[in-house]
Amino acid sequence: MGAGASTKALDEFEAALESSDSTSKLVVTSCDLLVLPPEILERAAHLRELRLEHAKLKQLPASFGCLVLLERLSLAGNELEALPLSFHQLQRLEELDLSCNALRSLLGNFCDLGALRRLFVYDNALQKLPREFGALTSLEMVDMHNNALRKLPRSFPCLAQLSRLDLSRNKLRKLPEAFGNLSALRNCNLGRNALRELPACFGMLGHLAVLGLQYNALYKLPASFADLTNLTNLSLTGNRIECLPGPQLGALKALITLTYAENRLQQWQPGEKSSVLEEDPPEKDDAGSNEAEATDELETFATCSNPLAALDSVQYLDLSDNWLVSLPARGWTSLGALLHLKLARNRLQSLPTEVGRLAKLQRLDIAGNKFTALPNALFSTERTS
Repeated sequence: MGAGASTKALDEFEAALESSDSTSKLVVTSCDLLVLPPEILERAAHLRELRLEHAKLKQLPASFGCLVLLERLSLAGNELEALPLSFHQLQRLEELDLSCNALRSLLGNFCDLGALRRLFVYDNALQKLPREFGALTSLEMVDMHNNALRKLPRSFPCLAQLSRLDLSRNKLRKLPEAFGNLSALRNCNLGRNALRELPACFGMLGHLAVLGLQYNALYKLPASFADLTNLTNLSLTGNRIECLPGPQLGALKALITLTYAENRLQQWQPGEKSSVLEEDPPEKDDAGSNEAEATDELETFATCSNPLAALDSVQYLDLSDNWLVSLPARGWTSLGALLHLKLARNRLQSLPTEVGRLAKLQRLDIAGNKFTALPNALFSTERTS
C-alpha cells in the first residue's frame, strides 16, 4: 500500500515537473512522496521556486544542493530530521520554510546561505543554533516558535537587518548581552520562554513597535526599557513583576495595548502603602496657604503614583489576575483614549472616581473583586451619551 502510494506520488511529481519547464516553479503538496530520487532531482535544476509540502518526506537526497537556482523553497509539513550536507549550496535562496518537521539542529554550513531573507523553522525540535548563525546578515524575518532552544548563539545580534522575530514557546533562559544590537527589529515575540531578566541594553531596540514577553519568569525590567518609545503593543502577562515598573512603562507614550495580567502586582511604587492614596485630598482652607500647598502636594503625589497616567494613547489596558488592593486616586482621566480596562480578579474594594469619568471607555471588566461600592459616574448618562 505504502509503496504503491509512493509510486503514484512520484508519477504525479514527474508530471508536475514536466509542466514546470516553462514556469521555473513546482508545487507538490499533500501526497505520500516519502522519498525523492536523485535522478528526478537532476531534472529539477532549472527551478527557482519549489514547494514540497506535507509529502511525508523523511530525508532529502545527498545531492539536494544541486538545485542552485532556487530562490524560494518550502519543505513544510514533512518528517525531516536533518538537512543534507549539500544544502549550503543553495546560495540564491531568499525564502526558506522548514516549519512542521522534526529538525533537532542545523549544520554550521547552513549559515552559508547569505542571500536568505525570510526563514521559517517553527514547530520543529531545534535545541540549538549554529555558532555562525549571525553570518546570515540578510535575514529580515525569523520564525522559530515552538522549538526547544535553550539559548541563542553570541553571533545572533549580528542580524542587523532583522525586523521580525518570533522565538516564542522555546526554553530560553537568557538573551545574548548584545541583543540590543538588533536595531532594525520592529516586531519581537519572546513569549512562553523561561527568561528571568532582559539584557541591560534591551532599550537600544529603538524601532520596536510590538513586543511579546508574556509567560516568562521576569521579575524586573531594565532601566533602558524606558527608551522603547516606539512601542505600541506590549505584553507582560504571566511574569513575576510584583511592583509596577513605573519609570519604564510611564515613558512608553506610544503604547496602544498594554497587557500586565497575572503578575502578582501589589504595588504601584516601591514601598508604597495603599492608605496614602486617598480618594480625595483634604479640603482647602482659603485662609491658610500652607494647607493649600500641602493639598497641592498630595494631589501631585497621587497623580505621580499612577505612572500609567502618561499613557494618553493607550486603548486597551489589562491588569487582571493580580493582587491589587487599591488603585491610585488620580491620573486616570489622563487616559483619554482608553476603550477597554480589565481589572478582573484582583482584591479591589473600590474604584477611583476618575475611572467613572473616562469618556471613551466602552468596556470595564471588574469581575471577581470585593467591591462594596462603585463610582456614581460610572452610571452617569453624561458619560455614556
